[in-house]
Amino acid sequence: MHLAIFGATGRTGRVVLDQALERGHQVTALSRGPATIPQHERLRVVTGDVRDFAPVAQTIEDAHAVVSTLGRQRRGPAICTEGTRTILSAIAAGRPRRLLILSNYGVAESRHRSLYVAVSWLLERSVLRDKEHMEALVRPSETEWTLVRAPILTSGPRTGRYRTGSDLRLTFTSKVSRADIAEFMLSELEDNTYLRQGVAITS
Repeated sequence: MHLAIFGATGRTGRVVLDQALERGHQVTALSRGPATIPQHERLRVVTGDVRDFAPVAQTIEDAHAVVSTLGRQRRGPAICTEGTRTILSAIAAGRPRRLLILSNYGVAESRHRSLYVAVSWLLERSVLRDKEHMEALVRPSETEWTLVRAPILTSGPRTGRYRTGSDLRLTFTSKVSRADIAEFMLSELEDNTYLRQGVAITS
């Protein structure tokens, strides 16, 4: 497939990018600093900001699917909400419908009354609020979306041993490596098991 990847310079996005190329996909990635992404014969880098329509539209042009691993810093702008709004606007202009987005467990219908979720919101309120607003934009859209709700992400190896589910409940012990979540996200693009669903994942 030809994939458009947003957030490719982040810690998770870089793993997704590397695995996408490893699987033989063609990739176009948006970056404000393209020099931070190594060159590859199947990789094209577009320079720009995900909040600006023109570079986003250029990034998704001719793509079969869009993958976003955007993440907000605690004191940064609401990049997930603002960036996703731009991505959806570009998709609405007649570009690819398949959309896979990295979110966080504890937002929307996964905001269960549990100590884990309560503590997550206490410590990461601005991050989770950004993700929740982002999801609110995605769910009513006409895209073929999947929202991947992650627990704590680690830098561990790819094991292929993880559990996923739309009703999966996560706890304080829940975690998954970036390598495993990248594997799952790219596999989901191929089998569409969780089309128009939010799915939790844990090792």
